[in-house]
Amino acid sequence: MGSSRIALLCLVGLLVVAASPVAIADEDDKIFYQITFMWPGAYCSQSNAGCCMPKGDVVPASDFYVAGFTVYNARTNSPMTRCDNTPFNMNQLGDTTELKKYWNNIRCPSSNSERSWKKAWETSGVCSNLTESAYFDTALAIRDKINPLARLASNDIKPDFGLYSVEKIKEALEAGTGAPPLIQCSRGPQRTYQLYQIYVCVAQDGETFVECPAPKKPYTCSDRILFHTFKEWMLKNSTNTNSAYAAEAIDQLLQAAMEI
Repeated sequence: MGSSRIALLCLVGLLVVAASPVAIADEDDKIFYQITFMWPGAYCSQSNAGCCMPKGDVVPASDFYVAGFTVYNARTNSPMTRCDNTPFNMNQLGDTTELKKYWNNIRCPSSNSERSWKKAWETSGVCSNLTESAYFDTALAIRDKINPLARLASNDIKPDFGLYSVEKIKEALEAGTGAPPLIQCSRGPQRTYQLYQIYVCVAQDGETFVECPAPKKPYTCSDRILFHTFKEWMLKNSTNTNSAYAAEAIDQLLQAAMEI
């Protein structure tokens, strides 16, 4: 009887020891995603080189673009990078039409977006516990679910060169997700602050929105910020010229100033 009890206690002890590292590993493996949306109108207005139509047969959407899809450690709230050496493989992506519409590179000189996708995958995607194709599909699915431009427009916040309250922008986005977004501004025409990037965080299930960790340096915005227009012809190599863009920008900025 005594030997049986000792054996049982030993077995329990072994199970506890064996289970402890697994529990810790599971906690460390929990992740969440931060998706970054960039407004192209702001990028075009602030870049010294302007913006360019990407190479290829797909015209970028007149919408917010995915500018990053970062994996975070849920325990430390820190980004995870280069977790393994799985290389990027374009053949894994299949049809890239949606990626070219919503996750593209409008920097000048014109290029395709493959380099941006490669960097995203090899830097952060390899930490996502997803296959390469699932990583990009998940980013696009989250973008569609949030649909920031339509969500803002439904609250009368539109890219019409108007000035809008940062708090109203946050409230409009939070109403649909249940979690506050981060808003990053940049300097626009006449040194005004303008809506540049929106950051939203999502749990590992890709469905539950969570609050993003605060950036290392707080983003600076004024109380009311410019929502810059964006037209396809702002992209160089299109049929219209950037002088037309400049003339429209000045005219709309003057109109916005008169409404303050």
